[in-house]
Amino acid sequence: MKKMIKIVLASAVSMLLFTGCSGGNIHTAEDSISGGVELTLQGHTKTEAVHDAIMKAGEKNGLKMTEFKSNAIIAEKADGDSSASATVTFTNDKVVIMDETGDIDAEDLLEAIEEELQSEDSH
Repeated sequence: MKKMIKIVLASAVSMLLFTGCSGGNIHTAEDSISGGVELTLQGHTKTEAVHDAIMKAGEKNGLKMTEFKSNAIIAEKADGDSSASATVTFTNDKVVIMDETGDIDAEDLLEAIEEELQSEDSH
């Protein structure tokens, strides 16, 4: 009986170690599972407002913005012989920028998106 208890206890501890603490993690740009740069939006913003802010911010930063899906936009930048592109995915509470090729300067784009959302809120 003692051997059975030890086996059950060892199994339970093993499961806890393998599972880890996975509840409610907040991802930052550095530890994003997606490998992209993330912006977590405060409160619940309408998806249309997030979409519009992404489009305006990208265009103001000199990027060509192309709608890809209902929740994704392709950002492209061409400078002579070099080019860069990124996929911007979004929900009503998060924006993620994944650099595909080159350097799209995702941090600046996220900052511009955040500014656009704040200016829309003030109207």
